[in-house]
Formats: sequence, C-alpha cells, structure tokens
Amino acid sequence: MAEAYRDAQRMKGEGDAQASRIYAEAFGKNPEFYSFYRSLEAYRASLRNKSDVMVLEPSSDFFKYLKSPGRGK
Repeated sequence: MAEAYRDAQRMKGEGDAQASRIYAEAFGKNPEFYSFYRSLEAYRASLRNKSDVMVLEPSSDFFKYLKSPGRGK
C-alpha cells in the first residue's frame, strides 16, 4: 500500500508539473487569452449550482472580453 501511495503521489506531482509548464507556455504565447481563460475558470468554479447568481456591473472585467472579441489579434 505504501509503495502504491508513493507511486500515485509521484505521478500526481509529474502531472501537476506538466500542467504548470503548459500554463506557462500558454501565458507566454498569448497573455490576454490566458487571462480570459483563467477568468472563465474562476467563474465556473464560483457558479457550480444552477441556482447560483452573480451580479456584475457592465463595466466589469468579465464583460470587456465580450465587448471586444478578437481584441488581442
């Protein structure tokens, strides 16, 4: 059991390292898209239930991506 746990933790660490490397590469290629993607992930994590509600101002950062699609081109 201890060896299996050790191996599982090692694989998890390797996966986390690979994910971090991919995120860093994505950020380097297109920082604005990466920021947008991370914002969407944060909203998804915050709004897990269908009954959740979020009130935002139209001038919020979230809407800036919807108002000017392709701005980063």
